[in-house]
Amino acid sequence: MRFRTMLALATLFMTCFTLAVFAEPLPPMGRATRTGRLPENQSVSGQIASVGDAAFAVHIAKDKQGPQTVEFLIDDKTKVEGKLTIGAQALVEYRSDSGRNIAVHVVVTPASGIGPY
Repeated sequence: MRFRTMLALATLFMTCFTLAVFAEPLPPMGRATRTGRLPENQSVSGQIASVGDAAFAVHIAKDKQGPQTVEFLIDDKTKVEGKLTIGAQALVEYRSDSGRNIAVHVVVTPASGIGPY
């Protein structure tokens, strides 16, 4: 009887210990910042100013500072919806990596053929 009680308690403690270990959340995968969190993506929209093989630039209208041109790099993980053409409007979701802006997701709206008369 005493042996069964000890065996039951040992099994109960091992089960509790196993559940406690697996109940902890896993650390995030990928590159983390000094705070331990993944860098968050940012987004901007504007008119495409130039298009290259692995990069493109977007004119972004700032309130008081005037327009600003921001360059984005394209890698193998970048999702592009539409065709990158100069003059088209683009919504760019990007992440910063070592001072470079790497496009994560780009949605291109074709430029309308309607201009001011």
